[in-house]
Amino acid sequence: MRQRTRTTLTWLNGTTPVGLALAVLARTTRRRTPDGLVVAGGYRLPVPRQACFTVGAVVLTRRPPEWLLHPDRADLLGHERRHTGQYALLGPLFWPAYWLACAWSYALTGGYGPGNVFERRAGLAAGGYPEPTLRPWAAALRPAAPGQGTAGRGPGGEAALRGRAASSSRRRRDGTRAAR
Repeated sequence: MRQRTRTTLTWLNGTTPVGLALAVLARTTRRRTPDGLVVAGGYRLPVPRQACFTVGAVVLTRRPPEWLLHPDRADLLGHERRHTGQYALLGPLFWPAYWLACAWSYALTGGYGPGNVFERRAGLAAGGYPEPTLRPWAAALRPAAPGQGTAGRGPGGEAALRGRAASSSRRRRDGTRAAR
């Protein structure tokens, strides 16, 4: 029922018709799921480069629709399904918000997805994204964990943005490098 509501909202806000137009333009094969999601396989356009992406209640994939509908990829389909909820909430405003989140993610992690709030809320692992590794400047901004004296070290900060800075060494007081 929840997915049907999301699908209806994406029809009303116009994002699903845009997704279907893109699916037709890319000459995809389309399959409808029982809850109203459309899986469009065989996407041939050069952008975006992702193997799967969602526009409204349409999930576009470069592979055949049966590939994404296979039970082994239920997590990935669930990830894309959660994006439908984001489209239902934001409508066409999803696009600029997502692009801003991509820019922020790239600034923090060097990748467009791992630090993106929309991808994190849809489930990073389910979407095939690695746990983010913060760039050195971003890691230095993280607050210290309770009981640790150095800011940016330890598990402090947002749990979804764990990891060390890209640098694997730090300077000792005498100027030499020490491995972490």
